[in-house]
Parts: sequence; structure tokens; C-alpha cells
Amino acid sequence: MQTLYKLALITLFTVFTIRATAQQSLGDPVIYEDFRHGTVYSPVGQPLSNTLTDMPSGSSDARCPANGAYLILNTSANCYGDTFKTINSDHSGTNPFGYLMMVNGDNKPVAYYHRQISGSTFCAGAKYQFAAFILNIYTGTPRPAGYVDPDIRFVVKSATTGAILVNQPTGAILSDSFTEYHADFDAPADGSDVIISLENNSLTGTIGNDFAMDDITVKPYGPIIDAGEGTTTGPTEFTQCQDDGGKVYNLKAFAHNYATPQYQWQSNFNKQGWLSMPGKTGPELTLAAEFAHPPAGKYQFRVGVLSGPGVSANCQTFSKPITIDVVKNPVYNMPPVTTFCEGDILSIDAEGGTDYLWTRPDGSQSTAHRLDVTTSANKSYEGKYKVTIFLNGCTIERETQVVVYPAFNPVVMDTQPVICRGESVQIGVNEGSIFKWTPSTGLDRDDVAKPIASPTVTTEYLLAVSNGGCVRQRSVKVTVLESPIANAGPDLGMEEDKPIKLQGSAKGSGITYYWTPAGDLDNPTSLTPTIHPHEDATYTLHVQSPQCGEVTDEVNVRVFKKLVIPNSFSPNADGINDIWRIEKLNTYPESVLTVYTRSGQEVFRTVGDAKQWNGSYGNKQLPSGTYYYVIDRKNNLGKLSGWVVLLR
Repeated sequence: MQTLYKLALITLFTVFTIRATAQQSLGDPVIYEDFRHGTVYSPVGQPLSNTLTDMPSGSSDARCPANGAYLILNTSANCYGDTFKTINSDHSGTNPFGYLMMVNGDNKPVAYYHRQISGSTFCAGAKYQFAAFILNIYTGTPRPAGYVDPDIRFVVKSATTGAILVNQPTGAILSDSFTEYHADFDAPADGSDVIISLENNSLTGTIGNDFAMDDITVKPYGPIIDAGEGTTTGPTEFTQCQDDGGKVYNLKAFAHNYATPQYQWQSNFNKQGWLSMPGKTGPELTLAAEFAHPPAGKYQFRVGVLSGPGVSANCQTFSKPITIDVVKNPVYNMPPVTTFCEGDILSIDAEGGTDYLWTRPDGSQSTAHRLDVTTSANKSYEGKYKVTIFLNGCTIERETQVVVYPAFNPVVMDTQPVICRGESVQIGVNEGSIFKWTPSTGLDRDDVAKPIASPTVTTEYLLAVSNGGCVRQRSVKVTVLESPIANAGPDLGMEEDKPIKLQGSAKGSGITYYWTPAGDLDNPTSLTPTIHPHEDATYTLHVQSPQCGEVTDEVNVRVFKKLVIPNSFSPNADGINDIWRIEKLNTYPESVLTVYTRSGQEVFRTVGDAKQWNGSYGNKQLPSGTYYYVIDRKNNLGKLSGWVVLLR
């Protein structure tokens, strides 16, 4: 019983495999299930509706279907201790967000996928192929006891009568790569709907039956259609080089087993979709104008065939495509003459291809990318060097005449001159006839041997110098030093016996600085020394550069004297202490002195030392008592306040 079962299974699988590799023709899908796709990366998609499957959707982990369940997935990994195959994309791989159906099967009867298809989609009685891409995802080894491989039954039946149109198992699915399985059937002659289903046929075992499935299709299925170039069995793949001139292709087709076949040629450019070619309805198609000057790209042609006039396009099947790849020729411009100096390395470059074939003047050849001729050139190596450049089956030929000139070694006058900003220097070489300096910024000429350079920043000038044949590269770096700048800071005011800091600053390359006079400074070589003069003073900041000279700047410092404020006076006309006079107030000409009574009434005001208080307010003598004063010294100096006693 077990042997008979195995023999039957092998027989079924063999029949199935033969059908999978038959040369019959197929049409475009009348249904196509690819399980959709996302618009952004999302590993798990939406489950199928209950009208499409009898199996529950569920997971044991984020991207792993639970036992007896399925998931719609984009990727899956690390399932059940890595005993499930890692999935990185759906079957087609054309959409990075495409989904497939992953099944963690068991031994229960279930329809993994089913769908009712309208009879109007079919041609009554015509042949169709029901197909799907499937792979075994179980990778654990050795296989444990009770393991079974997935085995899926392809079933098609009439939705009206229930008549079985095909009932065919795949047999054990062993491959861990997507393989297309299919079953063929005849559409109902009465035009009724059909139901397709993919059902579990592994009804034994306790482990295994795990698979992924994608791209389920139903397509018209017809006889063999031969198509080729020149003859119906001629070649079907061509490469045309874009710059090699126009070509003519004569495509021919023959549909077997049709008495009155109806042909329709279609084209597809760069996989943008198949389009019927108007008027191209015979078994032959001549392509001439289309490939006289075609843009680069992939051109495909196929012929669709119907069994006779008036037959629905739903029955149309197609030949295998004939592909013409129009590719760009390599692109590379080689100079007509290439010059070298005696003693130079003689090496010639070519680019733009994947392979190269060089021919030297003596006829010898090399397949090197770069042709290294000699490490010491001389006149014996002169001549014409040719190269054929290959790319994607296309070629171009280029050549250059090699000329070897006498040795040439120009010397730079000064490779590293130094100037101050705003100055100029002459740079150059001692020989040559053709010159090109770069950059040209700061040069009076860029095509002479010895230009005048006046850059504003440090600049390296590169020189290509030639004697008419040899070219040499030289360089000169002009270093631009910043000229010294001195800033002694703002003029300052200070109180006597209260030292302050000067606020100097300096800029320039390699500068030193100092202040004069140095007598009242704690550190004459500091930009911000502390000063303590007793009289108004002027200080000079000197900034020196060894290459760019010396500049100076001055700052004026005003010294405000310490005030001596009496705390009493007696204006009784005895000539002694009759006036309240503040000593040194005259050194504060902008100051304001104000005197107030105890109650805050102002009784005296003066600016600077213009007048002194005699103890009166208006023309009336004030009584004895204590009065209060405020001295606003201005010049960013603080206010002074206190009291004075008036005695009578």
C-alpha cells in the first residue's frame, strides 16, 4: 500500500512537471493574485477576506505565522528557531513592498485560497492554465519524526453544477526556491462561472507542511506558437549598438493546430506594458524604420493568436517574446596627438568600457585597461596607438599619435614667496614657451612665464608649462601675511587713585605689541595693562610685524581728582568759612551739585564749580541745621552724597 502510494505520487508529480515545461503558449492572466503591496515598508500586510481563504490569519511572533494559520508578508526571519526560511521579498521582487502568503500548515483539510471567476471572463470550452509559485520554507535538518512536505491540490470546478474540471496535486514540494506549479482545464462550454482553489493535500504528519505562495494566475492556454527572426524558429534575442547604423528585423510566427489563426503583434518598451501594434495582423512583422535610429532601451515583440475570426480576446495566447536590446556604444574622446618627454613614463589611458584591445605601432596587442608602454620614453616609441573599447557587446575605436619631445625641466624662481597684504611679488619659471597659471585670481596675466601676483589671501598657483611638446606641472605658494592693525581702545575717564585697564586690541601675522609711556603701566606688553596716572595722560599702542612694519594708535585717559567736601560752614559774614566750597570740583566741569533740606526741598544747584553756596535760598538766609547734598559727577562716574551742617 505504501509502495503503491509512492508510485502514484511519483506519477502525478512527473505528469505535473512535464506540463510545467511544455512549450504551449499562454495568454495574459484573466485573474492575477499577487497579495497586493504597501507604499512604505511594512513587513505584515492585511489578511485576505473570508471569500478568498478558509484558513485563519494569525502570528506567533511579529513576522511568523502561528500553527495552522497564515500571514501576508513582505519579509520574515527568525521563525521557530530559524527552522523557517528567511524571506526577503515576494516572488517577483519588482516591488520592494510586495507581499506573499506564508502558511504554517497542519494536517487538516483546508482551502488555502479560493476564488469564483465569472464565466464572461473565459471563452467557453477553451483551455486555461491555473498556476502559482510555491516554495517549501521548512529548513530544519534532519527532518523530525512525523514531518511531511507541503502538497497542494489544484482544484477547478463549475460554480453551477459542481463538476470537477481539474483536481491535481503538486506532489511533495521540496524546493526552497519559488517554483511554478500549474494545472490545465477546459472552461465550461455553457459559459458558467468557475471556482478555483488551492487545497491542503498533506493530510498526514504532525510537523512540516510549511510553505510560501505568490502570483496565482489563470491564463488562456493554447497550442505552440513559434516566433523568431528570419524564420519561425530563428533567434529571439539580439543586441543592437546604437551608433552602428540602422538594422532591419524580419520577425516570423506560426501557430500550430489552428486552421485559420488570427495574428496580432504587440510591442513592449522597457517593460512599460504590452501594446497592440495597429495593422500588424499577419504572421510576419518587418521592423525597419523602428530600428533606423532607435533610442537605447529594451524592445520586446510578441504575437498574439486567436483560433479564428470573431473569437474573444479572452482566448488569446502569445508567443515567447523576441527581445532587441539597443545599447549605447562606449563613449571616449582620445586626443589626436599625445606628447611625452624623453625619460617620462609612457602610459596611455582609455575609459568608457569593460574591455579594451590596444594595438601598438609595431602591431603587437594588449588587453590592458591602461596601456603601460615604457618607464623611459624615447623617439623609438613614437607612432600611432589604437584602442578598441568594448561595452555591452558594442565597440568604438580610437587612436592617438604619440610624439616624444626632448627632455624639459623648468625651474621655479621661488616656490614659497611671502608678502604682506596689499603687496605684490613676481613669480615664474626660467624656461618654456606655453604657460597656464591657475587660479588666475590675483595675477596680472595667467599665460606668461613670470606674472605679477597680488593675492589677498595665501594662494597656491599651479602652472602647466610646455616647450611645445612636453608639459610639466609646477607650483608656487604665495603666503600673504596680515598687515598689523592697532586699536588702543576708547578714550577713558578714571578717578584719582583708582587704577583701570586699557582696552587695546591688535591683529596681524607674527605681531608683537607694547605701550608707551610705560611708567604708569603694570605690564607694557599686555594689550590690557592696568594704569594709575595722577594726571590726564595719552598712551600709544605700538603693533609690529617683522615683515610688514609697525602701526600705532592712541588712547586719552582723563583723571578726575578726589573731591574734598567740608562737613560744615558758618555764613555769618565774619570772613571765615562763610562759603561752602568743595575743593577740586572745578575738575568736574559737567558735574551737577544739588543741596536739599531734611524734607527734600532743593535749596541750591550748580553745574561744575560755577558758584558756591553761601547758605541762602533765593535772597533769604536759611536757618542753621543739617542739609543734604548729591554730586552727579557725570563721565560714567558714580554719584556722591552726604550732609553738611550750616552754623549761624
